[in-house]
Formats: sequence, C-alpha cells, structure tokens
Amino acid sequence: MGGGLVLLLFVRDTAVFADGRIADQVVWGRDFINVWTGGKLLNAGHGAMLFDLPAYQHFQQSIFGPLNPHNYSYPPVTYPLAQLLALLPYPVALALWMIATGTLFVYAARPWWPAGAGGAWLAVLTPAALLNIWAGHYGFLVGALFLLGWQNVDRRPVQAGIFFGLMLIKPHLAVLVPLALVMRAKWLTIASAALTAALLFIVSGLIYGWGAWAGFIFKTSAVQAGMIDAGTAFYGLMSTSLMTAALRLSGNWPLAIVGQCLVATAAIGGLALAARRGASTRELALITATATFLLLPYAFAYDLTVVAVAALTVATDPNTGRRARLWAALAFAAPTVGMLTAIVGIPLLPVLLTMLFVAQLQTCSAIGPGWRPRGPDSPSNSTLGAN
Repeated sequence: MGGGLVLLLFVRDTAVFADGRIADQVVWGRDFINVWTGGKLLNAGHGAMLFDLPAYQHFQQSIFGPLNPHNYSYPPVTYPLAQLLALLPYPVALALWMIATGTLFVYAARPWWPAGAGGAWLAVLTPAALLNIWAGHYGFLVGALFLLGWQNVDRRPVQAGIFFGLMLIKPHLAVLVPLALVMRAKWLTIASAALTAALLFIVSGLIYGWGAWAGFIFKTSAVQAGMIDAGTAFYGLMSTSLMTAALRLSGNWPLAIVGQCLVATAAIGGLALAARRGASTRELALITATATFLLLPYAFAYDLTVVAVAALTVATDPNTGRRARLWAALAFAAPTVGMLTAIVGIPLLPVLLTMLFVAQLQTCSAIGPGWRPRGPDSPSNSTLGAN
C-alpha cells in the first residue's frame, strides 16, 4: 500500500509537469536541485554563497525560475560529488544520481534482503526508497554505506570502518553506530571509522577552506535545526521526529523536548540490551537503524531505506508473532502512511517507527522467547560476509 501511495505522488507530479517544473515552485527531482546548484556554485568559485541563503536562493532561481525556499544542507565532504554532478545537464545528473545510488543500494542490500521478499532489486521499490527517488535525496547512498559497514564489521573490520567513516556525508544518520560498536568492543572498526572521518574532514578543509566547515556547523546546521518546528510546512509531513510531531500537535516546546528525550533514552536502552545480550550482527545493525530515527529530533522518511529492510525482515519471518508482524507491516508503509495521517493532523510516523522498534526487540534472538547468545560466527551472521 505504501508504495502505491508514493506512485500517486509521481502521477500527481506528472500531471502538472511542464518545462521541467512541477506546478510553479518545484522542479522535478525536488531537493536534488540543491546538490546540483551547490556544485554549480563551487565550480564557479562561489562556495561562500552556500551559506548566504538570500544569495544562494537568488542564484538558484536565476537558473530555474521561481522556487520554494531551498538551502544546501550537506557538509563539505559532499562538495566533490556535487561538483561532478553539476558538470552535467540537470536532468542527466538527476538520472545518473538515482541510477548509481540505487544500484549501489541494491548491491549493499542483497545479503540483508529477506529470502521470502522476492529479489533484492525490490529494495529500490519500498515506500521509503520510492520516496527517496521522488525527493531526489541521499537515502540510497547513506543506506548502502550503513549496510556495507555492518556487513563487514566481523570479518573485515577496517573496511567496515571506512564505510562508516564515509557516512560523514550525512553525519547525524551515523550517530548510533559508534555506540553500537563500543557495546560490541569493535575497536578496530571504531579506529578505522574515526581515521576515515578525520581524513575526510582534514582533506576537505584543506581543499575548500576551514570556513566551509564553520559555515556548515554554525550556519547550515542552525537552519536545519530550525526545521524541527515545521509548523504546517510540507516537509514536516515527512519528519520522523517525535519532537516535530509534538510541536505540530501542541506547540509546546518543553513537552516536545521531554517526549523526544524519553523516546531517545528508550531507543538507546533497547539497543544496549540487544548488544549486551549477544544479538547477532544482523539484528544489532537493523535495530541500530531504527533506533537512530527514534533518537534524532531531525530526520525524514526518505532516509528510511534501511529501516524498510528491517521492517520487511520482521514482517516476513515465519517465527514472528501476529502482532509484531502487523507492527512491522505498518512501519514498512510508514513513510507514506505517516504523510497521509499528518495531513489530517495526526503525525503517526514516529509512533509507527516506535512500534517497529518494539517488534524488533521482541523478535530478537537475544531478547525474545528462547533467548540464546550468538557470537560473530552464528548462522544468522554468516551470510553477511558474502559480496
């Protein structure tokens, strides 16, 4: 059902599409316009304009015409990628971006894809994946790096750390990875990830100037933090944040902060319980993916590509109870179902993700009925070493 709802968004956009534009204020590919615009500015030697919102938006509109407000929200390590894509015409760059990152995500998802869910190529057709295509975002690339990191963590720890370090392209989505690795004493992976991230930071600073990082940390991050209180803005419909949902319903900041902190604490607690009791690497990785979106006060549904795999894993497991299977199925459809309920004033997306997290803990070999600890060479982990 969730995938069908996203297809309706594509149909709606197609119906009003003309001259590369959707209605009056949007272009096809939506937020990919920021990647391409940012690359254009960098190629022209105007990187400082990425942090000057009026100048940035004026430049963008000089190319595309009237637009809804946009901003370049990615750190300097993404600049080379943006510059390469900006060498191509916008439609070609968008198509290449989606095809390349989607192919990478399918490759990374193969060892994780449930056997009873069809071919792994369907990983780019989940509701979250379709929403990522519709919005033109980083969901495939970041999801692939996350899965490739966890796939290699037991057998190739240095390589795993490199993949985790590359998640610096959207660093908040990797916020729980170090904690999960510490809980499993994966010190070599932690060191490799830290070194990779440090090298990316230093090299990008030397190439683009340290002001680029200062602008990202103090200016761009402030703009993104301001989006937590989305009000009635359209992007708020895609928010996974309990804080955003609470602010939409009540406008009460203390209540929203307390609620977000409680859910974040529960997410960390559940992750710690799974790690300490010996959950398999597969289980721990997918629990970490879901817990990340419960922890973050700022995140969106188009980044739930790995969480969709987690939901499908629970929903298709024959040993999963009826209630947990239902919760997982609802969470699988959550990216679009949550948007629909938010439109009518009931932002259910964070609730559906919480239900999935509970279902994952209930079905986890380390926590659920019949608990027995599993080591890194357990059958559930053996497939993760395959390419």
